Amino acid sequence: MKMRMTQVAQIEDLGPHMRRITLIGDDLKDFPPDQESAHFKAIFPQPGQTKPKLGIYAGFKKWMRSYTIRAFNQQTKVLTVDFAVNDHKGLGTDWANNAKVGDYLGIAGPGDTKYTNYDADWHLLVADLTGLPAAAAALEKLPKHAIGVAFLQVPTEQDKQLIHCPEGMKINWVINPDLTKNALLMAVENTSWLSGEPAIFIATESSQMKAIKKYVKNMPGYTNKQTYASGYWKA
Repeated sequence: MKMRMTQVAQIEDLGPHMRRITLIGDDLKDFPPDQESAHFKAIFPQPGQTKPKLGIYAGFKKWMRSYTIRAFNQQTKVLTVDFAVNDHKGLGTDWANNAKVGDYLGIAGPGDTKYTNYDADWHLLVADLTGLPAAAAALEKLPKHAIGVAFLQVPTEQDKQLIHCPEGMKINWVINPDLTKNALLMAVENTSWLSGEPAIFIATESSQMKAIKKYVKNMPGYTNKQTYASGYWKA
């Protein structure tokens, strides 16, 4: 993965638990387009550094974490990343909580986009707070004729976001501050299953993702090749 240096251009709190940070820099001039929902590696400064150290060296992976490309403007070369904050501690969360305009962040990637079958018969997207940026990006890339349902879990009503998606996609916000409760599984179990083969996206806590995938595997039209399921974190 190619490594690049960026700087914080703007910070916006989308809600109590999601902070949007836009990044700029000359290194983004050759950043590939149409990679929304793909992952990349954020490279954070080490203690005492103002700029992160780029390159491969002993222990370099300790300062990297995976995040999602929420948006990239090919004309302005502005990269948008949403960080889940205020629900846990960690390298990336702590950096995002304390970020200021002008701060440096390294990036490596991007990797492959995980949701690519935009012309499926219908779509099912299931995500908790950590998977929300990828799910939102995928929803906004769907064609106008797309139909389906999304279940997006956030801790509070104030964490709901405006997502521009086709009229045929129904977004259901699942308000669940108790992360030990698999509210997303219950929501999926209670939804009406559409006809045809769905494209399925699941991005949640690892054990909850496995339970949701186990359920949908037994539903009509399920195919493994049209399913992306990933545990974004472990309880």
